Amino acid sequence: MKDLGPVVPIVTPCNPDGSPDLDGFRAVCNDMLDAGCKGIFVAGTTGRGPWFSLDDRVRLCQAAVEQIKGNVTLFAGVTSSGLPGMLENAKALADAGAQIAVATVPTYYHYNQTEIETIYAKFADASPLPVMVYDIPEFTNVKLGSGMLLRLASHGNIIGFKDSSADLDRFKGLIDALQSFPDFYLMQGKENLIAESLQVGASGFIVSLMHIDPRPFVGVYNAVRSGNYQLAESLQAEINKVILLVKGSIERRPESSTLFHMLNYALQKRGVCQNILLDHDDAAPDWVFENAQQTVEICLAAAELARA
Repeated sequence: MKDLGPVVPIVTPCNPDGSPDLDGFRAVCNDMLDAGCKGIFVAGTTGRGPWFSLDDRVRLCQAAVEQIKGNVTLFAGVTSSGLPGMLENAKALADAGAQIAVATVPTYYHYNQTEIETIYAKFADASPLPVMVYDIPEFTNVKLGSGMLLRLASHGNIIGFKDSSADLDRFKGLIDALQSFPDFYLMQGKENLIAESLQVGASGFIVSLMHIDPRPFVGVYNAVRSGNYQLAESLQAEINKVILLVKGSIERRPESSTLFHMLNYALQKRGVCQNILLDHDDAAPDWVFENAQQTVEICLAAAELARA
């Protein structure tokens, strides 16, 4: 498989009227790129892609293109409720400068594995961009089968898989099965599995919590690639502390806005951007921000460990 590295599923900073704050967006892109990210994923789950209009997503892609430096790949989410919408999104975002279309199973309806495989194949046949299949059962309510994924990997226009299923055994099985696909990307989508996934051959990872501070996450990647597994495990242990705080907060306050409040707090605290919240996001209790402050402090200490 092909190496890629850390990819950030970039947040969408917002103006008071709910429109994308392009200056804030550029600032977050620069923060992530300066830390060593090798890809930017626009209009994904963390960027609330399905919420924003296609015109807004086009502007975000164009703004990301302006910030990209060197060997950085621009991914764009094309989530829709059907194949026509997926293709419309892919064509518009390709024109805006995206390099890879990231496609979940279409939303709203329920599909079996055969139906899903047909949808992905038809999308890949017609997409103007290479396709990365994105498995996120938490939102799609379906988990993609390994056999289907391996068949799709043989499609000439499907070049990768982002796995946010938290199934490490399946992930390892896919790594073994994809060894004969030298140009394929297999990306881990869960923060707690980064170090182990990289050690067994993952191409990289795409995770939301990088916004708290990207340096510990990039540090895990660099440590594994340099053979310093002890440092990688130490950094992963610190990341796991962050995960526990975030997970505990979401279990206590299950609204999606809990995560956005925590990421917003961290980005503000680090002076990166002013706001990623929308006006419908309900106010969070003080304990959410107390937990967010702890995540910032953990990541700051971990960043020093990564730099040492």
